[in-house]
Amino acid sequence: MDDELKPWSVTASRISYEDRWIRLRSDDCITADGTVIAPFHVLDYPDWINVIPIMPDGRVLLTREYRHGRGEIIHGLVAGGVERGDSETGDAGLAAARRELREETGYDASTFVKLLTSYPNAASHSNTVTSWLALGLSRAGEPRFDPGEKVELLFADLAAILGDLQSGAVIMQSMHIAALYAAESWLRRRSSET
Repeated sequence: MDDELKPWSVTASRISYEDRWIRLRSDDCITADGTVIAPFHVLDYPDWINVIPIMPDGRVLLTREYRHGRGEIIHGLVAGGVERGDSETGDAGLAAARRELREETGYDASTFVKLLTSYPNAASHSNTVTSWLALGLSRAGEPRFDPGEKVELLFADLAAILGDLQSGAVIMQSMHIAALYAAESWLRRRSSET
């Protein structure tokens, strides 16, 4: 079939912008049917993680922090990028989840469960995001924020926060919402098995 989906061909590629947070790659592409798309910009981020920490009493630990892209203080999950040093301990995503949980909340977890891996935006981002459920939480110390970072912690009932998301009372980034629903599904399955 001539109309089968096929990857584009890249005839040229250059880095248009790069700093410690992001790299913007500009590709000159030709589609399978010969259409030239140039430039097509791709955001090359490192892979991301997010963490759904579940307290011993069953509440979920959420964050509130200023997000400059929206210019708002927003509810969310513990989240961050996978850093180079994270790969030294084996599973870089798991190491990043442990590090971010400790840095943003001051908590450690005895168990991490990988819930799902997804694409933040496969149309223009090259990275993945992996969601982790953190269980067996214990206070390990004070948070250690990155420069410019300030995080408030909230403890919420998972069903209540999902209800607030559905009603529009709370708005979060979509990857965090997907992670919360994956956590709810995992916890429900585990509960029915025990």
